[in-house]
Amino acid sequence: MEENYKIENYERFLGEFKEHGSHWDKIEKRTATLFQVLIDGDLKELVFVLKYYPKYIEIVCDHFRYLYNYSAQEADIFAASKLLELSEGYHQKQFVRNLVRKLEKIDELDISLLNKFLDNLLKNQTKLHPIILNFYKNEIERNIGNNNYHKLQIKVIEKNLSKLIVDDSFDFSANDRDANLDIPYMD
Repeated sequence: MEENYKIENYERFLGEFKEHGSHWDKIEKRTATLFQVLIDGDLKELVFVLKYYPKYIEIVCDHFRYLYNYSAQEADIFAASKLLELSEGYHQKQFVRNLVRKLEKIDELDISLLNKFLDNLLKNQTKLHPIILNFYKNEIERNIGNNNYHKLQIKVIEKNLSKLIVDDSFDFSANDRDANLDIPYMD
C-alpha cells in the first residue's frame, strides 16, 4: 500500500506540534492544510505519514470530525482499515461516520456486482477492519432491501454475509454529541 511515497516530501509541511490546546492550536496552518489534502485523497498517503508520525493521529481523527468531504475521491478500503487500526482509542462517532462516507458506494450495484463486491470482502476480511466490514454488511443489507432481487439471489448473499466477521458494537446512528456535525447533503 505504501507505493513509492517518500517521507521527506511530507516532513517540510509538518510544523511544530503542541501537546496542549484545542485542536487547531496544536498544529500549524501548513500542517492542517497537509492533513486536509491527505484526508481528501484516497487515504494511502495519510496512512503512510501517520506511520512515521503517530503523534498526529489524534489530530487527524479530530480533523476528520469536521470534514465536509469536498473531494469526490473515494477512500481505499485497505487504507481506511489501516487508519482505523492506527487510531484505536480515537474513534469518535463523527470520525468513523465521515471515514465510511469516503468509502466506495454500493447502493447502485446490481446483484452480480454486489455478489462480486461481497466475495471480495470475504476474501480480504482479515485485512479489513471489523468496523468497515460491519458498515458494508449494513450497506449490502440495505441494498437487498431496496431492490427487487429474486429470493434465491438474496439467500446466497445472506449466506455469504453471515461469514463476515464484523464489529457490530459500533453505532453508526447520529444520536451523539457530534450529531450536529452531520451535514444533511452528505447522506
